[in-house]
Amino acid sequence: MFKVLGEQENYLLVSDGDRFAVVERRAGRYYSLYNRARTGVELDDRGVAELIRQSGVPDEIDARHLLADVATQWRELCEHVR
Repeated sequence: MFKVLGEQENYLLVSDGDRFAVVERRAGRYYSLYNRARTGVELDDRGVAELIRQSGVPDEIDARHLLADVATQWRELCEHVR
């Protein structure tokens, strides 16, 4: 069973208990940060397993840093667009 361990802006830190991934939420679907597929997945056990397979992060500390980094980049980009 997966867990959402953190959320910032449009990004979530998810885990299957052993592995971690930071994923992007767009229009109710979830996408890997590293795979620019046009089709997102559902946030369920199967979808999280696919996202972790595509873009898994080795440990929770690295995953939390990645979540903070991508959320900061997103905020900075939004400020420049305004």
